[in-house]
Amino acid sequence: MPGLYLEVKKPQKSGKPGSKLWRVKYRLDGKENRFAIGAYPAIGLKEARELAWAAKREIANAVSPRQAKLAKIDAQHLTQARTFEYVAQQWLQLKAPDLVEKSLAGFKGALANHVYPVIGQRPVSDIRLEHITQIITSLKTQGSMAMAKRVRTIIRSVLGFAEGRGWVERNVALSNSEELKIRHVVNSNPAIEKPDDLGVFIRRLDDLNDNNVSMALRLLVMLPVRPGELAVMRWEDIDLTGADWRFIVGKTRHLSKTKHIVPLPTQAVAILRRMQKHAVLDDQGKGWVFVSPVYPAHPINPTSLLKALQRMWQEHDITAHGFRATYRTIAHERLGIDPVVLELSLSHRMPGALGAVYARAQLLEQRREAAQQWADYLDLLKQKVLDRYSDQFAGNSDLVTTELPSNR
Repeated sequence: MPGLYLEVKKPQKSGKPGSKLWRVKYRLDGKENRFAIGAYPAIGLKEARELAWAAKREIANAVSPRQAKLAKIDAQHLTQARTFEYVAQQWLQLKAPDLVEKSLAGFKGALANHVYPVIGQRPVSDIRLEHITQIITSLKTQGSMAMAKRVRTIIRSVLGFAEGRGWVERNVALSNSEELKIRHVVNSNPAIEKPDDLGVFIRRLDDLNDNNVSMALRLLVMLPVRPGELAVMRWEDIDLTGADWRFIVGKTRHLSKTKHIVPLPTQAVAILRRMQKHAVLDDQGKGWVFVSPVYPAHPINPTSLLKALQRMWQEHDITAHGFRATYRTIAHERLGIDPVVLELSLSHRMPGALGAVYARAQLLEQRREAAQQWADYLDLLKQKVLDRYSDQFAGNSDLVTTELPSNR
């Protein structure tokens, strides 16, 4: 082809062959230039012609073949540097401001433990479906369905982040491959499911000394909130006159800054008024409701609620979070409360087309009625326990006090 030639140089040492280099001569911006294609025989005539034509196309676009070659090398270096771990770190930096600390730590842990060991150092552009299915299949084989689902979501998000920046052609993790399908996972917290058992448990609460943990437990049974939310309850978020507690739900803080409203039944207001007499507040009237006995500047740890529950209810598994399930189940089955009202009381996002409508309406009056109805029902269950054992041991006051179901 025109301009292509083989440059042969004399050997610099005797007995050694001279170098042979393919070059292409061209003119750009009125100046004659030469571009080195590669050495012969490593590059044969056919390949030299193809490379020369590629150089001619660059020249036709007013681009120096040498500059085009250097740009290609730089792009290759960038591609090699953009490993999955590098891209994941970039993605985490973007997400961090909208994530609570627990969620961020969960993402980092899943990446470090399950993803990085397999594809962490692989260029993101080289990741194929089989690499991802290897990770997911391994977790599914171990029975870690929840983690498999989380890891799949994270990988999809990271590759989507890379696709948006043009670092990958497409997000292979969005494939409908059977290996990426994960059955629905429901994590159930052990909970009290029978009203009679719930009555016994509430009766046992009366045996506890009045301290911050026991008072928190009394509210935990009454209010359908998460243990971690209750543990960090603050006085400035409570309106005892209006009988409500307003706070931003930590679990969905990155999705919404709207405060969740927890209507307080009269029984809860009574407990909080008792505690308010001994509240430790700053100059602005702010402070923790449940102050840690060990670290007065901090609230109690939610783990202390779980430990107290396990001491009280040794005959069955129980978790602090499980009282939300107790409320959701018994309030619907025994009290007939509307499931929509229950779900909003639990600060759950309503699914379906009407979800946004319910979220805006909040059904606050219906939830307030449900809260009072639930608290009254708990009192009724406890009274039934007292009545049952009073009848059983009628005429023997000592037995009435000693034979009540207790776990002290």
